[in-house]
Parts: sequence; C-alpha cells; structure tokens
Amino acid sequence: MGTNRLKWPSTLNLVGIKNSPAKFFSQSLSQQAKRAMLLALVPIVILTLWYAQQVAQHQQETNHIYHKNQSLVLSFNTLKGDISALEKAHLNNQLLNNAQLQKSIEEKWQVTNKRIEFLKKSHVSEQIVAKWQQLQNLAPKTHVLNVDYAKLQQQLLKLEQPLHKAIEDSLSQQAIAFSTLNQYFLAGLFLFIPLLIVISLIVIRKVTNQLNALERVILQLGEGNFAKPITLHGSEEFVALGKELDWLREELHLSHKQKDTFLRHVSHELKTPLASLTEGNSLLQSDSFGTVTKAQQRIINIMDGALSRLATLIDDLLNYSAANHPLSQQLYSFDQIKLELIKHFEQQINDSRLRIHWNHEDSAPLLPYLPIKLILTQLLGNALQYAHSHIEIHSHIEQEQVQLSVIDDGPGIDLSEQHKLMQPFYRGKHSEQHNGSGLGLAIVAECVKQLHGTVKWQHAQTGSHICIQFPIQRELSNA
Repeated sequence: MGTNRLKWPSTLNLVGIKNSPAKFFSQSLSQQAKRAMLLALVPIVILTLWYAQQVAQHQQETNHIYHKNQSLVLSFNTLKGDISALEKAHLNNQLLNNAQLQKSIEEKWQVTNKRIEFLKKSHVSEQIVAKWQQLQNLAPKTHVLNVDYAKLQQQLLKLEQPLHKAIEDSLSQQAIAFSTLNQYFLAGLFLFIPLLIVISLIVIRKVTNQLNALERVILQLGEGNFAKPITLHGSEEFVALGKELDWLREELHLSHKQKDTFLRHVSHELKTPLASLTEGNSLLQSDSFGTVTKAQQRIINIMDGALSRLATLIDDLLNYSAANHPLSQQLYSFDQIKLELIKHFEQQINDSRLRIHWNHEDSAPLLPYLPIKLILTQLLGNALQYAHSHIEIHSHIEQEQVQLSVIDDGPGIDLSEQHKLMQPFYRGKHSEQHNGSGLGLAIVAECVKQLHGTVKWQHAQTGSHICIQFPIQRELSNA
C-alpha cells in the first residue's frame, strides 16, 4: 500500500495563505466582505456627514435669526419708548421754552430716525417696508416742532403686529427648512440601507454557497463516492482547499481499492488451506486412521468449532468486501430473494423451529439483488441466533421509499450499544454465547450506504426491530 501512496499535490499555491487556520479560511472572503461593506457604507457615511454639516449650518442660521429677531424687538420697543419720551419732552419744552432742551430733542430725533432706518432695512417684505416708509415720513428731520405724535403712535401700532408676524415667519421658515433637511436624510437612509442589506445578502449567499459546496464534498467523501473529482469555485483559499480535498479523495480511493483487494485476496487465499484443514479434520473423525480416543476426539471437536468460526469469518469478509462495491447491478423481485434466503437458511430454520412470517406487497418494485440479499442474510442470520419463537420480515413502499424491517423476540439491543453495533468486528454483550465475526451489521451498514438509504433501531418492548429505508432503484438492469 505504501509503494503506491499519492504525493502531496505540488500544484497548490499556498504561499500567499498564512498558517493560521482562522486566517486561512477567511482571507479572501473577508476581503470580499470588506469591499462589499465599504461599497454600501460609503454612501451612508457621506450622507451622514452631509446631514451633520447641514444641521450645524442650520443651527447657526437659526441662532443668527433668533439674535436678529431679539435685536429687532428690542429696537422696536426702544423706538416706541423714545417717541413717547420725545412727546413728553416736546410738551414740557412748550412750557419751559428752553434752548438746551430743544437741542437735546433735535439730537434725539436724529437717533430715532437712524433707528427707524435700521428697522426699515431689516425686512425685505414690501408691505412692512412701505409701513416703515410712512413712519419715516412722519418723523421730522429738521422741523421738530411740527411733529404729529398722535399719527406717529398710530403708525407704530400698525407696524407692531406685522413686525411680530414677520419674526414668527422667519422662525417658521427655519423649522420648515429643518424638516425638509430631515426628510432628505431619511429618504437617503431608505435608499442606502436596503442597498446595504442587498449587498450583505449577496455576500452571505456567496459565502453560504461556498460552505454548502464544501458540505456536499464532505458528504461525498463520507458516502465513499471517490470516483467524482472534487472542484471548489469561489475565493482563492476555497479553490486551494478544493485541490487539497481532491488529493484526499484520490488518496482515499487508492486506499479503499487496496483494502478491498487485500480482503479479497486474503479471503480467497485462506479458503484453500481451510478446505484442506476441514477435510483432514473430517478424516480424523471417520476412524480411517484407527480408533480415536476421548482426548483426541476432544481436540478434534475444538478444531472443528474453530474451523467453522474461521469459515464464517472468511465468508463475512468476502461479503463485507462485496458490500463496499456493488458488483451486481441486477434487480430481483422480493420473492426471488426470499426463496434464496429460505434455501440458504433451510437447515438452521428447521433446527430452530422458529416461525418466520414474510410480509410484502405483491406489486412491489424489483430490488437490487446483491445489497438486499446481503442485508437480509445478515439480519435473518442474527435473528435466527437470538429469536425465541418467531421472526417477522416486512417489505412495503411508502412515498417512493422501500421500507424493509426485520423483527424478532430475542433479548433485544441495548441502548448503550446501538451506536457501536455498525462498527466492524464489534460484538454486543448478548453475542458472547453465539458464534460470529462481528461484521454482520457492518455489512448491513455498507449495503445501506450503497443504496443511499438509512438504517434505524425502532423501539420494541421485547426483542429488536431494525428498519431500513432506501429510495426505489429504477436505473439498474433487470435480471
């Protein structure tokens, strides 16, 4: 086996892949994921930065408008106070006729006119500007003695409500602008977040497809399908991993062939000396060479039992080898297989006096001959050794699946041993008093694998109930 060992594939380029298992399996995938996330996140980041900048700018504008409005309200209230004060000073000076006081009134009017001009320029609304112009026309520039304060007060009252409304409108416009900004931001998020989700789903699907492909390859190897080459597509390390797995497939295929060849050759080579030993042991028992003493007879009986066990082991090894490779592709009816089994176990059935009940559908499809015969040979052989009074064998079709069951009323199967019984050469605690090689259920497992089916232990109050299920075979050639 060692002379034909496959070499590690020299074509693999693993130089760029680091030794860390975590980095080995995530290097290219992580790069792809980063690019995808970057492609989706960059628009969101840009949108967020733009929104933050606009919010800051809006906040500055709002603060500016707020301070400006405060200044306008303060100037307007000051203007009202100044006109009231000037009216009182004008009335007082009519009585006092003081030149100094008159000069102060004129200077105060100059300041008041500037304030009116400031308030006039602070609004662009034509209606308010016109009202300020009317107020400005009533305010004196030189002849301060002929001021009509009653009209001035009346005009101020007409300006107060439009002024406050303009201030409120400016704040409302800022609120509307901020609301519009939020709507643009939310619309951008509604546009880019689904894009991020779609890109994430694409990346996840790509990674999932690669993992599913890897799982299928592992199942292929686990089912013993070594003929189909293994190729993995996708990221860099996945392709490299596919080449490694294909090398492993070839190695397992070669090892499997060598094992089967070894089993067949050894089993057949043992047949010839076994036949000679059996014939010699029979001659010793026939008294052809003289009378056999009790001690000699005891030794002959021991040899006879050992030869019988050795013959059983060789037959089981041949069957196990056949179970690994379904050489026969013929389809037989259940009745044909049943007749061969009854003929095979005729002597054992007669000696045991067990009742065997066969239950199958007359319209059942044909079954793969070699795997089914090997399965029923092993299960029926075990049942004949362990059953107390009866054995039931059922076969029926359910949803394009063949259901095959073998039931007996023997000691049953211990729950703690169920996961070990399919292993080669393992024998349960109830088999210590019975002959066997420990390959029977391993042969069953190999045949079920060839049929792409399953084998289960059904719960039974007494005895054992083994149920085998596999899809109907329709592509084999008829016998």
